[in-house]
Amino acid sequence: MPPVTLPAALLQHCFEHGRQTYPEEACGYLSGPESAAGALTKAHPIPNIQNRMHAEDPQTYPRTAREAYFLDPKVRLPLERRLRAEGRALRVIYHTHPDVGAYFSAEDQRKALWNGEPLFPGVVYLVCGVTNGKPDGAILAWWDVESRQFRVERV
Repeated sequence: MPPVTLPAALLQHCFEHGRQTYPEEACGYLSGPESAAGALTKAHPIPNIQNRMHAEDPQTYPRTAREAYFLDPKVRLPLERRLRAEGRALRVIYHTHPDVGAYFSAEDQRKALWNGEPLFPGVVYLVCGVTNGKPDGAILAWWDVESRQFRVERV
């Protein structure tokens, strides 16, 4: 069982964000009050600057925004500070997969880990498939401390 409860309205937000950015990946955060474990109450879209990163350094960033995301740090970092100041917890990082369905890819797993440990401990990943601009399934993935691997569940 995932450690968060995903309200239908926030899932719809992620699909809508993916429709708006299609055929490129959308990305962002979902947060909830720190005092309510697992609760999700607000979406925070964050610009995907993967195309800029690819243009500046295609060796390091070989993928475009059609097949990868890079959360804009100029938006992400102030947002993280604001969430902490407001007593809100970052609980989910979401992104979309245009035209390939919802799954936690090897690249998604690689980006979620640093030296074999979660980059954002306790954070769940939501991947929403968007095919031809329409919703195409969703999954939640979270780090299982005991098995030391990601668990995945369809939403």
